[in-house]
Amino acid sequence: MWVPGASQMPPSTKLCIEIILALLCQGRLCQAPVYRIQVPSNVTAQQGLCVLLPCNFTANFNSSGVAYKYWFLRDDDRDTSLAVATTDPDKALREPGGRIRLVGDAPDDCSLRISDVRAGDRDRYYFRFVKGDFKYSYVVTQPLVDVTGEAGGPWRLKEKPVLEVPEVLLSGQLVNVTCQAPWTCSGTPPQITWTGGFNYTARNVSVTLANGSVSYSSELSFTPAPGDDGKELVCTVTYPAVVGVCTRRAVRLHIRCE
Repeated sequence: MWVPGASQMPPSTKLCIEIILALLCQGRLCQAPVYRIQVPSNVTAQQGLCVLLPCNFTANFNSSGVAYKYWFLRDDDRDTSLAVATTDPDKALREPGGRIRLVGDAPDDCSLRISDVRAGDRDRYYFRFVKGDFKYSYVVTQPLVDVTGEAGGPWRLKEKPVLEVPEVLLSGQLVNVTCQAPWTCSGTPPQITWTGGFNYTARNVSVTLANGSVSYSSELSFTPAPGDDGKELVCTVTYPAVVGVCTRRAVRLHIRCE
């Protein structure tokens, strides 16, 4: 929303004016269309994983010009600060590389995805839409992205790997077991390792899902022997994008001799 003389105003004054105008337009004192945004008030993410902030909005889509979407941090000035995400290819970002990006192709979709979540991602964010001469910042609604985990230290994820192992293994017979990591969107692939004290081969598998996220797993192949009975097979998943973030699952092997 354009305000005369806004370019000479300090950021705090411009933000207050936008909030007042937005509140007026939500009542009957404003004849302009009401611009709404539907987004959760807060979402919680674990370090090393990802978070999706689902979002839809209404705006003047009929205005001429190319439509651009932006997400800013709560204290950012929309004219001078770098956005955390935008669809405008000519605008610089706070953090290049696409770790934080807008997703969804629909004109009214403002969903935001953060991959390889870090402690520093914890903040409130607000959305801005620009199409030609039409400009509007949805500053009244500023969802909080909360992050769990201690920065800079080891952090065990709540989600554990999905470990698929037969209840009983036959001695001398080749077996394949699978360990699937908690989903990580499309960020840095996790590292999946096995421990158990026996010879084995493993291969990593990744599958891109319909929603753009990626499923990561490891397939382990080994031939159990009678001496492996009672051994513990452990699958550990670490997330290299955030130091110290990991999760693991263990299962005790039961070997049957034929």
